[in-house]
Amino acid sequence: MFKQFRQLTFVTIMLVMIHASGVKAGIRGSTTVDALQSKILNEQRDLLIHLPNNYHQHTTRQYPVLYLLDGQRNLRHTAGTLDLLNQDNKAQEMIIVAINNTHRTRDFTPTYDQSYNQWGISGGADNFLDFIEKELIPYVAKNYRTNNFKILAGHSLGGLLAVYALQSRPQLFQAHFAFSPSLWWHDQVIFKQAEDFFSNIPELHNYLYTNMGNEDGDMLSSYERYTALLKAHAPKGFRYNADLDTSETHGSTALAGQALAYRGLYASLQAPQDVIDQGMAAIKQFYKTQSAVYGYEIKPSYRAVNSLGYKALQQKDFTSAIAIFKDNVKRFPNKADAYDSLADGFEANGQLDKALEMRDLVIQKSISENVENNAYKTRRANLIKLIQEQK
Repeated sequence: MFKQFRQLTFVTIMLVMIHASGVKAGIRGSTTVDALQSKILNEQRDLLIHLPNNYHQHTTRQYPVLYLLDGQRNLRHTAGTLDLLNQDNKAQEMIIVAINNTHRTRDFTPTYDQSYNQWGISGGADNFLDFIEKELIPYVAKNYRTNNFKILAGHSLGGLLAVYALQSRPQLFQAHFAFSPSLWWHDQVIFKQAEDFFSNIPELHNYLYTNMGNEDGDMLSSYERYTALLKAHAPKGFRYNADLDTSETHGSTALAGQALAYRGLYASLQAPQDVIDQGMAAIKQFYKTQSAVYGYEIKPSYRAVNSLGYKALQQKDFTSAIAIFKDNVKRFPNKADAYDSLADGFEANGQLDKALEMRDLVIQKSISENVENNAYKTRRANLIKLIQEQK
């Protein structure tokens, strides 16, 4: 038996070494340059399209789309933050459509303010949102694998546009990120619409993240006025997070807030722990309800199902835990972490040979998935040591 084990170990190590020898770590995700000629704006709009790490590996999967304002400035930190959270199962993979500017003030402001002319003609927000709704979104849906979930993210005047889009076209985007929004614009003109909107809409399934740094004056007072309005009149189904962080400056609030926005959005869409505790049927029902709300099929998340598996493992219900982990492997056949969890189940149940098979697969999958695998290698080495000690 020990001889067979040594042979098995040698073969599996060699397979992993052979597989890894021709593979080098690569940059996760890919970014391409695109452009769209707009009839509405009468100009070409340059785009940077960032596809998530697994886009080309999971060829049937559809993705949410984050429409990013000030695209050239914000794409790198936005994509990098998202990818790090993806690897930790704290955010969903997304396509990012970064829109480069042509006339920033024109596009991001809802009203014309003559006193701002030195920075450009203002008041073109509705026209710009028409462009996004009638030209850009259909173009992206035609050329990329998207689902029906869309996010608009902007900073400063771009944050003003995100808030304005929420109030003027609440069904266009399902989430809005407004970093240091310039709600002071044109004597806080946006508030009349905001007060009417939140006072007269009883239900709204949407998410808003907003923040502010160490700004003061009208910038801060308008933000405080808006968050007070949200607290008093948030409709049913509407979720929001508002953060005031005076350690950040106006220029850094988008960077600082991006991770919080992603995590807040993800949490708002996930099955809560009390649903997970009720079991798989409750999880499936939760996501069935989510599907009806957002108008497309939303399947149980990897994280929710995996959490249920580890709950069974903690209760020493090894049969159920293994079955749940197998289901996640079937649903996510290219995800290394799914095989790692199944290996945990087998190992806890004393099925060490099967656990070793999974540990081998974890490393292979991690290479093709292009994820950090040092912890996976350590767990594999520890398992081999345990098997040797038991012989």
